[in-house]
This record gives sequence, structure tokens and C-alpha cells, in this order.
Amino acid sequence: MDITSVAQSPSNEWIAIQVEKSAGSNLILVNLTTGKYTILNERLEKAGKRIETIASYNWSPKEDNIAFSYGNTEKSTLAIYDTKKDSFVYPPRATNYISTGLILWHKNGKSIDYISEYPSDQWILFRYDTESKKVKPIQKITQKEFQQWFTLDKYPTK
Repeated sequence: MDITSVAQSPSNEWIAIQVEKSAGSNLILVNLTTGKYTILNERLEKAGKRIETIASYNWSPKEDNIAFSYGNTEKSTLAIYDTKKDSFVYPPRATNYISTGLILWHKNGKSIDYISEYPSDQWILFRYDTESKKVKPIQKITQKEFQQWFTLDKYPTK
């Protein structure tokens, strides 16, 4: 396994480590106070989710919640893991995303913007509101614009 990225939570209590495995990536969360760790891929599988990889992720700026995309080469799903409650939130899917390449939290920690592919080679910016629990498409994104969005990522995973 190779480490592909590392990101510390805003409280500095957690660290996320993305590791590349033979097929896909795992996301490991380590509590820096206790030393205990959670492999999110395994937690999702125990919850009955089918998962090959965790492609992208980002910490909330306000709480130790981490949003991430998981799935396989044909289907991407978004989830948020709450480290304090040790639980998942699964935002509704606006469509059958093929992949999700970027996740960005709003500064207030209440909304998430993410760019997903659907259909093939077509990118759409979506917004999830954690209070209303609704997802809405914002706009189509070109490949060039998609690359420019990465400059906004505080914790680049690529």
C-alpha cells in the first residue's frame, strides 16, 4: 500500500490517511489523542454498502466530520462520517454518478459542493445542504473548469 494523501481535521484531533491498494483506495481515520483508528471502507462494508474505493474526501471546517465519495468504477456515492457520533449520513443521490472528483465544504460547514461525472465525461457541480438534507445540481462544468476547482481545495488528494 502507498499513502496518497494525509489531511488533519480542523480540531487537530483526527488525521485522514488515504492509501492506494491493489484496486482502489482506503481511507483511514486516526484519532491522535487515543491512537485508535477506523478504516472507513470496512465500516461501510459492515453497514451493507458495496465499496471498492474511496476516491475523494474533505474535512468539514467547523466539526470533525469528513465528507467522502465511495464506490467502484461505475458508481459513486457520497457519505459524511461524524467522528463524535461514530455514524454516517448518506446524502440523497441526484443522479447515478459515475465518479466524484472533488468535494469542498462551505466555510460555515453547513453545505458541501461536489463535482460528479454523469454521463460519461460530463461534469456537474452539485450542492448538498446538511440542514435541509437536499441535493441540487448547480451547473455543468467543463474539464478545464473542473481542474481549476482543485485550486480551492485546502486538502488536495490528487
